[in-house]
Amino acid sequence: MSADSAKRGKIFIEQNVVWLYTDDLERLAAFYRDVLELPQVLDQGVCRVFQVSPTGFLGVCNKAGRPRGTKGMMFTFLVEDVEAAYEHYRARGVEFDGPPNMLGGRTVYSCFFKDPEGYWLEMQEFNDPRWPYPEGRGPRRG
Repeated sequence: MSADSAKRGKIFIEQNVVWLYTDDLERLAAFYRDVLELPQVLDQGVCRVFQVSPTGFLGVCNKAGRPRGTKGMMFTFLVEDVEAAYEHYRARGVEFDGPPNMLGGRTVYSCFFKDPEGYWLEMQEFNDPRWPYPEGRGPRRG
């Protein structure tokens, strides 16, 4: 707990990990490592952890008894330039369900695809001045 959080009686969450489960760990780990080019930061044998952002991580596991299935689950990667991400990953063999487009009343610019397990993934830019953008950035123009 940070000193400021302790004073307010709140817990400071400094990092997060989203876990996806599979029966074919090598195939799923290879997709995130080799196709999406996420750095693998930990190999726990039955789980692999990839860094998505300075404080965000994605873990893939083949653990007995853990839920499988993709219904109702999607992982969104917030990027600076959706079009550049779309072209980059298309060149690496990713099959998108269509080109980037504006959604959500023109507040979201994104494109969608699935990983080898069938989990929905999204490359997205927010176009909303209320979003906490990284320093020096703001909504998409146009």
